[in-house]
Amino acid sequence: MSPRNPDVMLENWNPFLDRMALAADTAIDRRVFGSVDEIVKEFAAGRMDLAWLGNAAALDVVEMGAGSVFAVMVNQGKTSYRSVLIAHQDSKLRSLEDVVHAGPQLRFGDGDEKSASGHVVPMYFAFTKKGVSDASRLFKEIKRGSHEANLMAVVNAEVDVATNNTSELDNFRSQRPSDAAKVRVIWESPDIPESPMVWRNGLSAQLKQKIASFAYEFGTKDPEEKRILWNINKLTGWRQSSNRQLIAIANLEMFKASQQIMRDPKLDEAQRMQRVGEVMQRGSKLEQLLRSGG
Repeated sequence: MSPRNPDVMLENWNPFLDRMALAADTAIDRRVFGSVDEIVKEFAAGRMDLAWLGNAAALDVVEMGAGSVFAVMVNQGKTSYRSVLIAHQDSKLRSLEDVVHAGPQLRFGDGDEKSASGHVVPMYFAFTKKGVSDASRLFKEIKRGSHEANLMAVVNAEVDVATNNTSELDNFRSQRPSDAAKVRVIWESPDIPESPMVWRNGLSAQLKQKIASFAYEFGTKDPEEKRILWNINKLTGWRQSSNRQLIAIANLEMFKASQQIMRDPKLDEAQRMQRVGEVMQRGSKLEQLLRSGG
């Protein structure tokens, strides 16, 4: 999943994937996607074996039984990051309270609906917990884009406030410092687990072992491997992980689903309670699945 330019993303990942192919003794076909739903559909159809993607999309893959988390990226020594709201440096917006108050006059840059840091986390922690029951109705206009697109939209004053995350913002500061100087963070979320790698459950145990050993060891000693990781996304390694890292995101998704049901004007009270109950049952089963590691 590319948060930035797909061609640059693929170029940065190729040296890592070339070495993975050698270690696993298998060819690796590389594809970059602009939509999270496309990746999830490929997993569902059995046409995807391995992917780097956000926590919310990984949750979909795990819930359908198509794949599992086996590694989490380490970004400059960290395995977590934060979702942020950003505004132009010259903006009068200085806080989340300013955004909520001025919402009807603002253009909002949102992320993919399956992006944890770009949508799910800010919708819950920034808006729902502030009493905004439906953030989609708060703003004058909503534009949806990648992390890079949202950063540039703020820089060029095409939106007034937008979602992003601390990892992408750090990358932006190193790649485009003059543009980054025009961006101000006005809100940060609690910590979120970094993006995972997910593999198809149907891969052979032998192939999984080769991939996992390669990923966990890559960049731990060799300077060239360290450079390759850094070029990908300022990575400093991959650590072993599991589906358990998705529990917090699952709770957010279930809360969001319940809120949508409660706000649906087409449902009567009995229908709302029935559907919310179904969501709660789904959430309970999902948490058991994630905690079991399966």
